[in-house]
Amino acid sequence: MAESSNWERMKQHAFDAFEANGRLDVHELEQIVSIGCSNGEFDQAEKTVLINIISNLTRADLDDVMWAKVTELIHKFELEDDADASIENLEDEDL
Repeated sequence: MAESSNWERMKQHAFDAFEANGRLDVHELEQIVSIGCSNGEFDQAEKTVLINIISNLTRADLDDVMWAKVTELIHKFELEDDADASIENLEDEDL
């Protein structure tokens, strides 16, 4: 039997990271993705959580390393068609 989705654990880990210091770094984002992949499948609920996390990042969160990681994840998990995960939207965001 396949394990259930890990979207709740991903969401909690992101919440805990943001609560700790108000930011999310590349290492924390990688941990969140690892949680989603731990059951061998990155399902739609886990993609939705990842999209929500990406869409909540601010320019302060997005140094060059984080930009590269976000771009990698958008392509890896085929999030390009989701407007909320679009890097272009993040670039146009007002401060």
